[in-house]
Amino acid sequence: MSNLNFLMIFTFLFLNACVQPGPQLTPQQRRALQVKTYDTSYDNVFKAIKTVFQDEGYIVKNQDFAGGLILAQKETTAGSGNAFWAAMAGDKNYVTGTGFEISANMEAINKNTTEVRLILQSKTTTSLGGSAGRELLQPEVYRAIFEKIVVEIERRKARGM
Repeated sequence: MSNLNFLMIFTFLFLNACVQPGPQLTPQQRRALQVKTYDTSYDNVFKAIKTVFQDEGYIVKNQDFAGGLILAQKETTAGSGNAFWAAMAGDKNYVTGTGFEISANMEAINKNTTEVRLILQSKTTTSLGGSAGRELLQPEVYRAIFEKIVVEIERRKARGM
């Protein structure tokens, strides 16, 4: 077996081992993961979420205050090493970058209560222009974002915003 064949097999097995399917959740479990209620005004929550997204390096692509939507994206590029190894393996359609998209859908329950649903997705682009997306369902990621939103809401309250 040549070194190139060994490298290709090893790379294939390694990549397959790294890609694990997300957890299979019921609609109720998905909602419990993605939804949080804040005891503050809709205006405060909307502005806090927008600030957190920007602090995390996301670019706000769309926002609709009246409709309760913020859509933001973050792009990363694959390192040149990935392209090198893909070319060595003869892959003409290698990954060139991964993007992350996060959306927040907000609804005012009453004057001082706002419900938020976050949806996180990743999108992989390839050298031939193709792309593939998938929803991210890691509880720790959602928990971290929701905690940052709480901190920003409290910061805004403390400053009288």
